[in-house]
Amino acid sequence: HSEYKTTMAKYAYAPLSIDEDRRRRSNHLSSGGGYDNDPNAAGSNEDHLVHERMPLCVGFCVLLAIIYVLSRTGSQDALGQQQQQQPVVTNNNNSNQNNNNNYATGGSIPVSQPASEPVPAPAQSFAKPEQTTSQSGSSYSTTKTTSTGGSSDSSTAKTECNCPDVSNPEELIGSLREKALANSPPHIIECAKAERGESQDACHLPTRDRYAALGQKGATLWMTGCSGAGKTTIATALEDKLVKLYGKHVYRLDGDNLRTGINRDLGFSKYDRAESVRRTGELATLFTDAGVITLVGLISPYQEDRDAVRKRHEEQGLAFYEVFLDVPREELEKRDPKGQYANVAAGKLKHFTCIDDPYEEPPNPEIVLKTHEQELEESVDQLFRRLERDGILFGAPKVSPPGLPNPDGDVVVDLHVPPELKAQRRAEAETLPKVLITDMELNWLQTIGEGWASPLKGFMREGTLLETLHFNSILTDPFNLTGNALRLERQTDFDNFPEYPPASRVSMSVPITLSCTSYTEEAIRGAHSVALVTQMGQTVAILRDPEVYENRKEEIVSRMFGVIDMEHPYIKHIYAG
Repeated sequence: HSEYKTTMAKYAYAPLSIDEDRRRRSNHLSSGGGYDNDPNAAGSNEDHLVHERMPLCVGFCVLLAIIYVLSRTGSQDALGQQQQQQPVVTNNNNSNQNNNNNYATGGSIPVSQPASEPVPAPAQSFAKPEQTTSQSGSSYSTTKTTSTGGSSDSSTAKTECNCPDVSNPEELIGSLREKALANSPPHIIECAKAERGESQDACHLPTRDRYAALGQKGATLWMTGCSGAGKTTIATALEDKLVKLYGKHVYRLDGDNLRTGINRDLGFSKYDRAESVRRTGELATLFTDAGVITLVGLISPYQEDRDAVRKRHEEQGLAFYEVFLDVPREELEKRDPKGQYANVAAGKLKHFTCIDDPYEEPPNPEIVLKTHEQELEESVDQLFRRLERDGILFGAPKVSPPGLPNPDGDVVVDLHVPPELKAQRRAEAETLPKVLITDMELNWLQTIGEGWASPLKGFMREGTLLETLHFNSILTDPFNLTGNALRLERQTDFDNFPEYPPASRVSMSVPITLSCTSYTEEAIRGAHSVALVTQMGQTVAILRDPEVYENRKEEIVSRMFGVIDMEHPYIKHIYAG
């Protein structure tokens, strides 16, 4: 029973602390007990000592290992910077050699490979160390080291330190960022169909479909110029006009909303300005690809940085306009909305762009605004007209000449038979059933064939006629966004309407139909194509997939004219059909 209790105390409960264990042994010795005459008790004491000192020994070994690894790391760091084929020399224990790199904690560095072979060096820390020397006499390892190559003679040679200048942190960080961007790994592309630097339409929604659905195209207007030239003022006014009056998606990027977020870690050094332009350019590229008219207002003084942004847009087929606000310095100093030019003149502000920091004027901007010679509305109108002329304010591709709007339905309709196919079409028409047309219907045929009734490519089917009579317009889907691209060419089916109707509506207030007699209806029933013949017997067209339906004379007349008057020539023509 006593042994059972001892076993439970040893394995069931937490072990006694070192202090309690010591207190127990101390009480035992003070009460006259001892281990000299008790072998079992002596062995128990040794076990206690081992358990007590083992954690301390392990911790001490771990500490020594850490110190060794750190010393070796410092040595390799220093050795990696001495890539010259000359012997290294004995360290001078009495001197403090200063540099801007890390320093080793040991007094010497073993050399394990020839100096001509590159030595991999770990990442460097550019914190500037204090100029102190340890008790072992070690100094900065990048200036003097100890050779272990086995030679009995040692010679002294100084090696130049190729260390970055940490006295200017912004320049240092900018230089490192520049190198990192230059050595960036290949882009990771989710879709194997797209290659590096090319359009991502293969991976995402095609740009054409996105623009057509939004009813506008994306474009970047990059406004550059000195402070006070009016970049923000003009961009704000243009954004207000496009959004409120035309319902366009527009967003403005400038220092006010960039430096409080994505660019808040950047200053005004050359490196930071370049990085600010790069980041803003990438944002503008994404916005423009998303179909947003993006207005960027940045001084962006260096042409190289602006050209890089232009290249990113051109690589993806996106519209980019460099807008130069050309304002004389005297006018800028007169305006001085933020009081910055006054501070420059008073010597309170240094390195101000366009004054004591350079600004490189764009040599070939798309748009030049001389805001000191024109009113705000004139500048905004100049930008608006350029966007309208280039078709940016419309989602469909520009198919008409500059300055002219796209035809209705955003498609060019030209049904003339090419010269090389005329003989073939005439021979085909001779084999087809004939439909006689009047002079009025011949005029409508010419209207359709030359594209004046776009998007119609033939006489109206029954469904299209009803849309025209009741809504004075028809629905179209020229880019097949909803799967209704051929709805005007398909047979009317009132029992099966599409799940998603087309979103585009085109004005169409006059019905354009072709009437025929019951005799002609019987002659062409079941035919896939018919030939249209004038009263002079001339074959002028081939009509594919004809649809024959009831001639809604009364409905057409009442909807169009609101009255039935048989003396009206066109009403008389309709009833004669």
